[in-house]
Amino acid sequence: MKKILVCLLAAMTAFSVVAMSGCGNSTATSGASGAVSSDSASETESETASEAASEESASESASSASEETSSEAAVDEDMASASGDLEQIIPDEYAPLSQPSDAGYDISARMGKYTSASSDIRSSGGSQIDVGNASLGYVRVAQSGSDSRLKVQVIKGDKTYNYDLNTNGNFEVFPLQSGDGTYTVRIMKNVSGNKYTMLYSTDINVTLQDSLDPFLYPSQYVNYSSGSAVVKKAAEICSGLKGDVEKVSAVYQWIINNISYDTEKAQSVKTGYLPDPDSTLSSGKGICFDYAALMAAMLRSQGAATKLICGTVSAADLNHAWNEVYLEGTGWVTVKVYFSGNAWERMDPTFGASGGSGIDRYIGDGSNYTGLRVY
Repeated sequence: MKKILVCLLAAMTAFSVVAMSGCGNSTATSGASGAVSSDSASETESETASEAASEESASESASSASEETSSEAAVDEDMASASGDLEQIIPDEYAPLSQPSDAGYDISARMGKYTSASSDIRSSGGSQIDVGNASLGYVRVAQSGSDSRLKVQVIKGDKTYNYDLNTNGNFEVFPLQSGDGTYTVRIMKNVSGNKYTMLYSTDINVTLQDSLDPFLYPSQYVNYSSGSAVVKKAAEICSGLKGDVEKVSAVYQWIINNISYDTEKAQSVKTGYLPDPDSTLSSGKGICFDYAALMAAMLRSQGAATKLICGTVSAADLNHAWNEVYLEGTGWVTVKVYFSGNAWERMDPTFGASGGSGIDRYIGDGSNYTGLRVY
């Protein structure tokens, strides 16, 4: 099994729409970032290209838009004044729009893993970070008393994941997807534009009980609960199936046969968009971000560890979302699909040969895929 690309818009006719889209946001922290912690008196500013740049120049090419998106990963840090507050430019997040054997072991023991509150909450003022389930691969974060836009940063080594955070004080779940080690979790408040200042930060030493756990629980990007419609539908689809391959194949087949690509949404979706698997299930349509989140939610609820991957495909660096699934005895494998203009086609030989529409010049043997962020 190779890669899964969920969606490549209607026979390349929407190529220009696809090229301008993205998925999530993460930054590679520069060497100076090691000196920036909750105890330091340093100020961090990054210069990023925003979605507004494409509006300022109608003549801007898809290639330059891609370069601007990638430049969001650069963070230049300057020493702060005596205020002691950390400030940083955090770009808004882009939604990806691009279109689209024998049974394994019994995975029932991994089913039904859902997040819960703990008593180990680190807090200051209205900031709360629940670290009690860090060994299970996630933290819960909440911020009350702020009307400004909020961000959460999850940092490990040179990798920073940036997420939006609600302003109503409700906890949201964020994965610790970078393995064992020390994570820094920050709550950031908007100052102006894309400039944010730090409200609270804490370091967490993480040793995962199981390396698969971050991809078995719900999170902000793969959002569901035990009562979600997607959980019930997945149970219906997988009724009587025990093997990992059986379940992956059944869910995959159901999705490509029942969910259609939402062209209108692809043309209007805004930065900061978050997929809602139940909504996708109800409407029967979505962009590739929706497909990837739906598949991840269904398979995780059935005990199959599943990643939601955001990255690019082809030499044109089209932004996409797809899934990787863990199969016992094989490891992480990727299932990919694309939209031929009439129907969702199967590209992976494990699940069937493709219809052969020439789309392989973008997908090829999978070497055109570049995963940038994992959720």
